[in-house]
Amino acid sequence: MATLPEMSARRVPAWRQQLAAFWRWWTGELIALVPERLASLGGAARVPLVSLTANELVLIEPASALGPDSRVDFAVLDEAARRDATRRLLEHAGETRSRVRLCLEPAEALVRRVRMPAATEENLRQVVAFEMDRLTPFRADDVYFDCRVLSRDAAAGMIVVQLALARREIVDAKLQRLRALGTEVTGITVRDERGQPADLELMPSDAMAGRASSHERYIVFGAVALVVVLLGAALGVPILHKRQAVVSGFPVLDRAQRDAESTDNIAHDLEKQVADYNFLLAKKHSTYPVLALLEEVTRLLPDNTWVQQVDIKTVGKTREIQVSGEAPSSSKLIEIFETSPILHNAQTRGTVTRGSQPNLERFMIVAEPRARTAPETTSLLDEPVPLVPAAPVTPPAAPGAPAPGGVPPAPPKAATVTPIPAKPAPKAGGAK
Repeated sequence: MATLPEMSARRVPAWRQQLAAFWRWWTGELIALVPERLASLGGAARVPLVSLTANELVLIEPASALGPDSRVDFAVLDEAARRDATRRLLEHAGETRSRVRLCLEPAEALVRRVRMPAATEENLRQVVAFEMDRLTPFRADDVYFDCRVLSRDAAAGMIVVQLALARREIVDAKLQRLRALGTEVTGITVRDERGQPADLELMPSDAMAGRASSHERYIVFGAVALVVVLLGAALGVPILHKRQAVVSGFPVLDRAQRDAESTDNIAHDLEKQVADYNFLLAKKHSTYPVLALLEEVTRLLPDNTWVQQVDIKTVGKTREIQVSGEAPSSSKLIEIFETSPILHNAQTRGTVTRGSQPNLERFMIVAEPRARTAPETTSLLDEPVPLVPAAPVTPPAAPGAPAPGGVPPAPPKAATVTPIPAKPAPKAGGAK
C-alpha cells in the first residue's frame, strides 16, 4: 500500500497486503449494512472520514453527522482544547474509540488513470512501483501509492488502472498531527475525479503494522478464536448427542439380547421336547401297518391263486413280506407285485415246483414295503398365537336388581330338607 516491498526496509508480503485490502472491503461492506443509529450505539459504526488542513479538521463521512458541528477550527484553540474538540467531533459521528480515516485534499495527492498490459495484473503493485518514475514525476521511494483495476479490455489485452499517490513528507506530517490530537488513523484515501473518496489505501506499511499491533489485533484474534470454538461446538455437539443416544441404547440392546437368547433357549427346548414326543409317532408313520400290507397282498393276488402262508418279518433294517402258495404262473405274480404303490423289489425265492394240481406252480415270492411318506410337520414357533379376548368384568348386581339384558334374576331356590326316618324302637322282650 505504500512503497514497493522490495524497496522498503520493513518488508510486507504481498499476500498480507491483499488480505488487508480484502478485510477492509469486507468489514466496510458489513458495516454499511448496519443502520447508523444502531451502529453508533455499539461503537461499530463506519470509521469517520476526515480532512485535515492547516487550521481545520473537517468531517466528511458519515453523511448523517454532517452539519454545523462537523468542523473544528484549530486557530483559536490550544493543544488540550484541540484534543477535546476532536474527541467531541468523533463522538458526534458515532465513533467512541477515536478512530479516523484521513482523506487527502486534491492538491496533496495525484490521481490518474493509466493503461497497462493485462499480464501485469497479477503483480500490479510491483510493476507500478517499478514504472513509477515513468508514470509520475516521482520515484517509488518518495511516495505512498495504491492502485486498482478499473476495467479490462480482453480483445486488446489491456487494463485500465487507477493510480493514486502522495508524497511521503505530506502524509507523515498529517499522521503525526492526527496522532497528536489523540486519534488512531486506520486508513488514508484520496478523492477521485468526481470529488468522492476513492477505494484506495495510501496508509504506510509501518503505520499499518503498528495499528495491527494495537488492541484491535487482540479483538481480531479473539473473534477468530470464537469462530473456531463455535465451529468446533457445531461439529462436536451433534456427535456428542449421537454418542449419548448410542450409550443410552446399550442397556436396551443388552436387555433385548438377553430376552432373545432366553426365548431362543426356550424354543430349542420346546423343539427337543416335541422331537422326543414325536419319536414314536414318526417311527409309526415311517412304515406301513401289517393290516395295510395284508390288504394290499389280498388286493393284488388274482382269484386263481391259492395262498398257503404269509409272513411279515424284519430282516436287518428292512421289512419284507413272504407269500407262499400255488398259482398258474409265478412270473405273472411278480409283475403284479411291481405295480403296487406299497410293495417293490418283488422276486421269487427258492425253486418253482409243480403244484398239487395240474397247471399250477408252487411259489414263494418276497417283496419289500416302500418307504412311507411322513406327514407334513409344522413348527410350533411358526404357528400364530391365538389372542383370547379378555372376558368383560361385570360388576356385582345389587340384590333384587335385574340382570344385564333386562332379564330379572331368578329367585333363589329354597333349601329342601329331607327328613331322616327314625329307627323304630325295639320291642320289649324281643328275641335274643
